[in-house]
Amino acid sequence: KMMQNVHLAPEADEDDLYSGYNDYNPTFDTEDLENDVAFQQAVKTSHGRRPPITAKIPGTSASRPVATAFGSKAPLTSSMGRPVTGAVQDGVARPMTAVHAAGYTKASTRGSLFDPLGQAKGPAPPLEMKNQDSPEEKMRQLEKKVNELVEESCIANSCGDLKLALEKAKEAGRKERVLVRQREQIASAESINLDLTYTVLFNLASQYAANEMYAEALNTYQVIVKNKMFNNGGRLKVNMGNIYLKQRNYSKAIKFYRMALDQIPSVHKEMRIKIMQNIGVAFIKTGQYIDAISSFEHTMSMSPNLKAGFNLVLCCFAVGDSEQMKKAFQKLISVPLEVDYDDKYISPNDDPHTNLLIEAIKNDRLRQMERERKSMAEEYIMTAAKLIAPVIETSFAAGYDW
Repeated sequence: KMMQNVHLAPEADEDDLYSGYNDYNPTFDTEDLENDVAFQQAVKTSHGRRPPITAKIPGTSASRPVATAFGSKAPLTSSMGRPVTGAVQDGVARPMTAVHAAGYTKASTRGSLFDPLGQAKGPAPPLEMKNQDSPEEKMRQLEKKVNELVEESCIANSCGDLKLALEKAKEAGRKERVLVRQREQIASAESINLDLTYTVLFNLASQYAANEMYAEALNTYQVIVKNKMFNNGGRLKVNMGNIYLKQRNYSKAIKFYRMALDQIPSVHKEMRIKIMQNIGVAFIKTGQYIDAISSFEHTMSMSPNLKAGFNLVLCCFAVGDSEQMKKAFQKLISVPLEVDYDDKYISPNDDPHTNLLIEAIKNDRLRQMERERKSMAEEYIMTAAKLIAPVIETSFAAGYDW
């Protein structure tokens, strides 16, 4: 009974474990497609160019055809409606980029010239002529005329014709005001050339001062200084201080010099030193020698020079302090003259080239300037020595020997 349900498989019908692996569907045999008559006929007819129907994308109303260029000569379309690169469209070979090649078409292979810049079309039309009657052109010409008048005024001043320089400056001022009114009528006030306005006013004030018309010069400078749109207008208070100094209004000169110091940044060292010297001179004119001494001592500590040193000696002499006189005189003689020694004007040998060079520079402009500076230094030092010699010691001889 135990064996009645057991059936032994016969040896003849035993299955092969590796059977069926060498069998394949002839549909997937791509190596023999060239000999497949039905496939080649489908490729050559319109049946082979019909794209397969695909399912619509959810949420859109257009289908996305799957297209390939295998065996196809029809223009193919991507999902965005753009032609596929490499496709042929309207008889023109589309380049293999997203942008059409510059100047390349299929017709270029048929004898037409390669002309990407369009030069074969002939010369460009002539440029349009400027409209001389337009408001902008008139204002441009007027601005040019104002600049020319300012330049002519400066040239006349440098040539010594102060009257002509003032006339040119006044005419430039009149034309500049006309220009400003025209710009205000046609355009906004922001289009006004502030640099030109500043130039015209500054030149006019300078010419007034050169012609000793100090009241007019001060009024013109006030127009610049009070206008907040001129960033560096405050520095012109130095010029106003110079005018007050010439008018012997020393208190106002000191006031404007000090206001100018507040306007000029510390980086402009030389300008600030010159203003301090002017303040010291104004103090001397008013008899305030103590204040003058402080101004000149500051100048000598920052930038020593002969004039400041000599004025310092004078102020100390006026005060009557012998010790300060000695210190001031020592500062005066220690001022560097920045003059080369005379050795360079002496030929060290008989070289003809060196001799010619020394002969050329022996009396040139630089040599003349050095002589003037040296003689000025000698004059300042000798005058200061003669001035303080009787008072720094018991006798003139003892003081002069010191």
